[in-house]
Amino acid sequence: MGRIAYLLASALPAYAAVHEQLSALPFGWAPSTASVADGQRLDLSVALQYQGIDSLEAKLAYVSTPGSPGYGKYIDLDQQNAMFGAGQECEDSVTSWLSSAGISGAVAKGGVVSFTTTVGQANKLLNTTFGLYTNGAMTKLRTMSYSVPDHLSDVVDLISPTTYFGNTKAQNVIPLSATAMGKKSPTKRQESASCQTSVTIPITANTSRTYSLLSPLCLKQLYNIGDYSVDVAAGSTIAFGSFLNESASYSDLAQFEQIFGIPSQNFSVKALINGGVDNQNATTELDGEANLDVQNIIGLVDGLPVYEYITGGLAPIVPDLLEPNMSVASNEPYLEYYTYLLSQPNSNLPYVITNSYGDHENTVPERYAKRVCNQIGMMGLRGRTVLESSGDEGVGAVCRDNVDNMQPQFTPQFPGTCPYVTAVGGTQFVDPEQAWNASSGGFSFYFPTAWYQKNAVNTYLNKYINPVAKTYYSSNNYTDFAGRGFPDISAHSLYPDYLTVIGGEAQPNGGTSAASPVVAAIMALLNDARFRAGQPALGFVNPLLYSKAAGTSSLNDITLGAALGCQGVDLQNGIVIAGAGIIPYATWNATVGWDPVTGLGTPNFQNLKNLVLSVGAGAGHGGLPWSGPWGGNWGPNGGW
Repeated sequence: MGRIAYLLASALPAYAAVHEQLSALPFGWAPSTASVADGQRLDLSVALQYQGIDSLEAKLAYVSTPGSPGYGKYIDLDQQNAMFGAGQECEDSVTSWLSSAGISGAVAKGGVVSFTTTVGQANKLLNTTFGLYTNGAMTKLRTMSYSVPDHLSDVVDLISPTTYFGNTKAQNVIPLSATAMGKKSPTKRQESASCQTSVTIPITANTSRTYSLLSPLCLKQLYNIGDYSVDVAAGSTIAFGSFLNESASYSDLAQFEQIFGIPSQNFSVKALINGGVDNQNATTELDGEANLDVQNIIGLVDGLPVYEYITGGLAPIVPDLLEPNMSVASNEPYLEYYTYLLSQPNSNLPYVITNSYGDHENTVPERYAKRVCNQIGMMGLRGRTVLESSGDEGVGAVCRDNVDNMQPQFTPQFPGTCPYVTAVGGTQFVDPEQAWNASSGGFSFYFPTAWYQKNAVNTYLNKYINPVAKTYYSSNNYTDFAGRGFPDISAHSLYPDYLTVIGGEAQPNGGTSAASPVVAAIMALLNDARFRAGQPALGFVNPLLYSKAAGTSSLNDITLGAALGCQGVDLQNGIVIAGAGIIPYATWNATVGWDPVTGLGTPNFQNLKNLVLSVGAGAGHGGLPWSGPWGGNWGPNGGW
């Protein structure tokens, strides 16, 4: 039916085929023995289908590929909405449907219609049955499928939270529990020859422990940042996202700055999204990831403005079954997060954004993953660089498919598998750097090989992967070599560890959660250099990395080490996973060029700076519409 057909729809609409459906519960989830009352409150969001979304990749390639006449010619909020906005008719059709079902107070913003209802009313509205499901200590209110009226099947993209179970977690590893460290300030001794810092942390009044850690100064040395000094007035900015009710602590940051002799930096919370809370309780445990992010960034960006976006919810949970209130924790973080960011004008969007959270790709409904990925692509069209940590599970931990949970399978991590993010893997050691054995990587089951990486991935598959392993993996359907390969780049994750102050305690930390903020900080410094030269922001940086930086001195190619996994143990925390898939010999080796554990390698800032200054900007014009044909062989399919 056409999009105007809703005008002719009856008050009791006919339901089309099921809009979304899971064939099986994700691994680890089971129906709860507890029942849910029909009167329990439930907040739902209807994401409207983007218009013209099929042109997104071509547009993104046009503004992101060095040599394109449109390179660096980014769009603004109004142009984004004109290109992809669902339109008033679509919003009206959904609000009319809700109104006919007795639901009032719906709010439409940014292509999403949000409303509050009850479980009983939602069951009737979506022709479904919501129920409680558990995974260990986690409980979620979900359904296995839902339907929408026939006249809305091409208007509605998805409704959430419905079929997204997931288990969003921070991609960080804490080698030693905070309780073993005490709350006294550590003493520091710099060892410049080995680019490490020895930190002695008091445990009791009479005992202490000394750790070999990587300091910000050592990171600058490792990645050739040197004594680069920024010009804050040039306008480069950087931000990070905090989920799972985490928020960075100002007092912990001040202590970190004091330990390393860093002047007080320019840090603030940019926005609270979806009921996010800026919790400054120094004793809270909900600041480990956020503190790792801000402290790693602050240690490198030399005074550039650093912002935090705090998105509420636990991705999500039922907080109290006796007093159910789904208003705070009912929505998954990614959709709310990027919907908010895309609603902001360019003047209010930081140029670089890093996030260090992820889900197993097969626990994220494909429709949901693709919508969020398209939103990230729009961020690239707006000239923003979005980085995501690749994960800390190596080849995989659960290693089961999501059809019947029986087939062993590698476990890629979303959003790192989205082709529009710069996915950051992890390395270990300093001289030489090696692949970290828990750095997640591999190939997506949802997204095909990205246009910008086809040559690099094909070279790996044809030349560097062990042919026996390649046949073994593909013949058993452990992976899909036609999928988007990740990560794209990497940075130091562990051994030596990072020092992070959490709740007043200095402790070792790390993981790809540490690596992504490091690469993001370097991208912010590169933007500073470009802005001072009168050039536009880097924006979506992957086409530049693969076409210009790969195989050059701009990146340190990592050829030692390997990622492990699929042995029944979560490499992030060492926990044995009952029922996990076991895949003998599962590994990704670091090789020459791109590989699915370290990507293209680690950054060399000074050489990257020279490179990004040399590519400048395209000679064409931006704006809307770009007069077609778009001119040039810049598209992912070789033209427009």
